[in-house]
Amino acid sequence: MDDKNTGTGFQSYEEALAFLYKAIDYEKLISYQYNASTFSLDRMVKMLEYVGNPHKSFPSIHITGTKGKGSTSIMMSTILEHAGLRTGLFTSPHLIDLKERIQINNQNISEEEFAGSLNKLRPYIQHLRDTAPSASPTFFEILTAVAMLYFKKKQVDMAVLEVGLGGRLDSTNVVIPQVSVITNVGLDHTAILGNTLSSIAYEKAGIIKQGVPVVSAVESPEALSVIEKTCKEKDARLYLLGRDIWISDFGFRISDFGLGNSVIYPQSERGLLCKIRTWRHTYPEIFLPLVGAHQAKNCALALGALEIMREQGTISIDDETIRKALAQVYCPARVEVIGKNPLIILDYAHTVDSMKSLRESIQGNFKFNKLILVLGFSQDKDLDNILKEIVSVGDSILVTQSKNPRAAAPEDLCKRIERLCGKHAEILDNTHDAVVAAKKKASKEDLLCITGSAYIAGEAKQTLSTYIGK
Repeated sequence: MDDKNTGTGFQSYEEALAFLYKAIDYEKLISYQYNASTFSLDRMVKMLEYVGNPHKSFPSIHITGTKGKGSTSIMMSTILEHAGLRTGLFTSPHLIDLKERIQINNQNISEEEFAGSLNKLRPYIQHLRDTAPSASPTFFEILTAVAMLYFKKKQVDMAVLEVGLGGRLDSTNVVIPQVSVITNVGLDHTAILGNTLSSIAYEKAGIIKQGVPVVSAVESPEALSVIEKTCKEKDARLYLLGRDIWISDFGFRISDFGLGNSVIYPQSERGLLCKIRTWRHTYPEIFLPLVGAHQAKNCALALGALEIMREQGTISIDDETIRKALAQVYCPARVEVIGKNPLIILDYAHTVDSMKSLRESIQGNFKFNKLILVLGFSQDKDLDNILKEIVSVGDSILVTQSKNPRAAAPEDLCKRIERLCGKHAEILDNTHDAVVAAKKKASKEDLLCITGSAYIAGEAKQTLSTYIGK
């Protein structure tokens, strides 16, 4: 680790984390102003200049959207890794370990590398904290810079960067990528990004760069017009799902298909088989070991971005490698089956659209007796409409809260559920207790679904692995 023995560097990963957590963390704040003073790209640019602009040393793919950006990022990085590229992946939030956010070829950054990268930024950050606290970088900005430094040091061939919030003012928006991806636009973070689809689309469209192609799954005319206008202004070619990229031939259980032996499929009981066609190529038999038709859209966007880079000559990859890569994709806490007898599903559906997708995925892919729900959300969400999507199908409902300060009070969730659906929900003070109680309620024929915020998903995953086991 840099400067380990000089007395100026971090002596441990824990010391590095303590330094990081002194920064303002908007992921834990209930309300704040979202504008160029609180989210300043200028602040990010200056910090990266201090360490030699590491983000300019590797090509990247930049991904935003209300829903699906994480899964699309994982699919993209998995394909690139299978193509033989050393691939960096920067995503958020994490479920259990902060180091999950920064990966190369599916391996989390090590504690030593994390502390070493942060140590390079330390003098700059400390100087600002001492002299101009309001100008000092945020938690997410520092993490982004750590990722950039790590990717430069390890000489990644490509980095896949997922936007944290919005796009226009996000700390990842310092890159000029090979291709920009906008998954879709829905109503989320409305208190911050605006309460109309056009205002949210404006923030997402902020990642569009001059002459850089864009792949998008935006559907609503209101949002699409904003994306199209920005693409025209920036002379950025737009490839649209449903116009330039098509999905057909859905299938849901691997056992339903007489598949050839050309691809070795993982031992997955459930998955999605689909045909995806782009403006220049057809992928006839794509298998994703994921549940939910929405994942086919994410896959189509990843293939569209890949197609652009193949046309650019940026990468070379054959169809077989792509199919093998996608058959190995792992997206944690996205309709993830993490237990059997009873079936336990983990998913952090925290928007109306994602909760609708989760409900449809449960109803279309699983057979069960009773559905037991463990729910916990952040308080800044469209709680009534999110709850409407899921509680109507629940036979037993337990509400809880994560340790995050933004967590909605279980009592509030309970009242909403009664008002919306006339159902009674049981209140548990914390995720651990809720998961334990739900598991006691469930028979082997039931399905236990834990959903809501990423914080609930992470805490539940820890509980299931540490206290209960599968």
